[in-house]
Amino acid sequence: MAQAHDLAGLSPRAAERPAPARATTRGEKLVVRVFRKPAEVETLWRGMERGHQVPVHQTFDWCAAWAEMPGIETRVAVIEMDGQPAILLPLEIVRTAGLRVARLIGTRHSNANSPLYSDAFLAAADAGLVAELAAALGTAGIGADTLVVDKLRPTCGDQPQPLLTLPHVVSQNPTFQLPLFPSFEATLAQINAKRRRKKFRVSQRRLEPLGGYRHEIAGDEATVQAYLTEFFRQKAIRLSAQGLPDVFSEPGVQQAFRRLASFDANGGRPVLEMHAIVLSGENEGEILALAGLTEKDGHVTCQFGSIDEAKTPDASVGELLFYLMIERAALSGKTVFDFGVGDQQYKRSWCPVMTEHHDVFLPLTAKGRLGALALASVVRLKRFVKTSPTLHAAAARLRKLGVKAKRPAAEADD
Repeated sequence: MAQAHDLAGLSPRAAERPAPARATTRGEKLVVRVFRKPAEVETLWRGMERGHQVPVHQTFDWCAAWAEMPGIETRVAVIEMDGQPAILLPLEIVRTAGLRVARLIGTRHSNANSPLYSDAFLAAADAGLVAELAAALGTAGIGADTLVVDKLRPTCGDQPQPLLTLPHVVSQNPTFQLPLFPSFEATLAQINAKRRRKKFRVSQRRLEPLGGYRHEIAGDEATVQAYLTEFFRQKAIRLSAQGLPDVFSEPGVQQAFRRLASFDANGGRPVLEMHAIVLSGENEGEILALAGLTEKDGHVTCQFGSIDEAKTPDASVGELLFYLMIERAALSGKTVFDFGVGDQQYKRSWCPVMTEHHDVFLPLTAKGRLGALALASVVRLKRFVKTSPTLHAAAARLRKLGVKAKRPAAEADD
């Protein structure tokens, strides 16, 4: 059934001056209206996000959490076609190398992206209409030199991603998915069921001397916030050991995830569901592994995860948690378990499906033309390094040397 949206969700007083209408070869007219804050188009946004082609990262609640980041400058572009909302682009404006870049809100912590489209636009979208869209955005007064729409899924539901008719590059990181079936046996059969069950039993046996364990899902505000506090601690230790920056320590990031997982901030329905492996017995309450999951339209995504390797280095508690989360998702009728962005061996071991995402760099000003080329070149270079085993290993060694050099001498010698 086609989506129908009226314009009641728009706030005329908050809108910027609309760009001139642009007629396409079929006679549709595109008009871009730019708003400053997500709340100004909340009603319209919540209506459009019901489409099954919209990732969780472009839902109102997800973007509203990231829009609270300190110092963030937001824009929401609503593109109308024949007087009806056809596309919604939630954007943040950042400065990089002298450029003003518009990118999707919170994209640094998203795993898949897409503009919000109406069914009518998806049905009509072809290269000509998308070219008209690009031209309309260039005159819309978004306040940026370059528009970046990255980590685009290749499809929107059962339709091709319209923006991929524009020049684009393959994203530097793929994502990995495990299709789910009502039978957990059928789900495991895709990835060597016998080996998976054996690893599961080994993990259980190795936790028995510690008093056993339980799989918990945070069900109240105090628990979910305690889980997040422990996750941020575990992740900081892990990232430091890998020679990677702690992206979760950047200003506002922890607050955004706390809001997404909160029962209080989301009317009792957190966007982010926190899972944990917790010890029982004499070690009651010690948290060994954590993960944050989202779900939309049967598509479950692991947004992040961490383990405490110091307590049980040989129990594979991360694998244990994934086994239990995947089993629960399959038996509850979900259709996909998505391990998210990043090529890691444990993801390949779980997932028979790898999905390449794509990045679009659209110049909005003359200055932005060079910026778009430069940004696309950076992604190509990063992808080249990550897909070369030799270069990737060398980059990892350099990161670890950098971390070691920053540590106090006594610690570095240990």
